[in-house]
Amino acid sequence: HESNAIRKDDAFLAFEEIFETAIAARVDCVFLAGDVFDINKPSRETLVRTMEILRKHAFGDKPVAVEVVSDTKENFPSRGIVNYEDPNANIALPIFSIHGNHDDPAGEANLSAMDILAQAGLVNYFGKHGLGG
Repeated sequence: HESNAIRKDDAFLAFEEIFETAIAARVDCVFLAGDVFDINKPSRETLVRTMEILRKHAFGDKPVAVEVVSDTKENFPSRGIVNYEDPNANIALPIFSIHGNHDDPAGEANLSAMDILAQAGLVNYFGKHGLGG
């Protein structure tokens, strides 16, 4: 938890290790199963450190070997496309994520920190539902 001065780096070390292990194993993509953050509104420090780790491992020159065959506009509503199909991004390791119950969208605009990561082109955020009845 980011408020614990002794243990706050543990999550970042584990997060970094996920991607180092994935790259060593030469995986085609990584799926994050929600709760990337333990609260809906992580601190700026937490958000920036998370973005640094994602940027370090997502971008590069390796060709992408996965293909999304579903409707990306429907399944990735934050951007309408997956990041590796964006001509302005050089993605080597696609990262797909859903939100969890700790970092779920909230508020009038139904946004979360996952939306920021998706708009930055760092993750492909899916599983988000619009507000309504």
